Amino acid sequence: MLTVIGDLLADIVVLGASSLERGTDNPVTITHTRGGSAANVAAAAAPATSVRFIGRVGSDAEGEALVHELERSGVEVCVQRAGRTGSIVILVDEFAERTMLTDRGAAAELGPIDPGWLEGTHWLHLPLYGVVDAVSREALSTAATWARQRGLPISLDLSSVATMRALGRETLSDLLARLSPAVVFANAEEAVLLDGLTVALPAGTVFVIKRGEDPVQVREDDGLMQIAVDRVEGVIDTTGAGDAFAAGYIVAALRGEDPAGCAAAGCASAREGLLRPGAL
Repeated sequence: MLTVIGDLLADIVVLGASSLERGTDNPVTITHTRGGSAANVAAAAAPATSVRFIGRVGSDAEGEALVHELERSGVEVCVQRAGRTGSIVILVDEFAERTMLTDRGAAAELGPIDPGWLEGTHWLHLPLYGVVDAVSREALSTAATWARQRGLPISLDLSSVATMRALGRETLSDLLARLSPAVVFANAEEAVLLDGLTVALPAGTVFVIKRGEDPVQVREDDGLMQIAVDRVEGVIDTTGAGDAFAAGYIVAALRGEDPAGCAAAGCASAREGLLRPGAL
């Protein structure tokens, strides 16, 4: 069982947002989808393994609809309900790159997690978004302690340079020490910032760096591997590609594959999400 803790949000994806003219109409294509990094990972992994999502949504119709949609993808969903469901506006440019305007809403207030929701877990995955706010940070840290005490692997996605900057060097260093993740996922910019902040990963952590069309780097204590990435033509939107990569990697790890094989599986999983708007 893969357990993922974090955000389940409504994504509002705006295609054609490269050259917005201020103060007047701008024709674009808008798609409404289920989003949230943790929910994306859960949905991407569900066809290949048993998955549980833990999070918090608002006590509103939107939250209920998002829960049902995630359940339909094959995910077991355990959520707290209170307040207002969060959402993200995603502006996608002509290069399929996205800029996100984030309102996490109820997800930022994830409270203490029912220990029963963690039972049966074999791998715990945590996006960094979930630790920005102190309340949800404590909930995720407690869940990670539960996993570590049982010898279960934990993976952490650094998620966003803005999130890393908001946490700062001291908090980020403390968090990595407390979580002691088996695997840390980052894109190239996040990896550069981690180095710039002089934040060291715990010994034994596998550091997986996604670099677009360039080879994925897998750094371990004893060396560096590079995993080739197949070029994808006609990319529409990169939203959720990193989450799909994490899902593919973790599913392969649960099958017992080595980091190189896991990274290759992550690349294959990520390709599937690049040809449609929105996340998975």
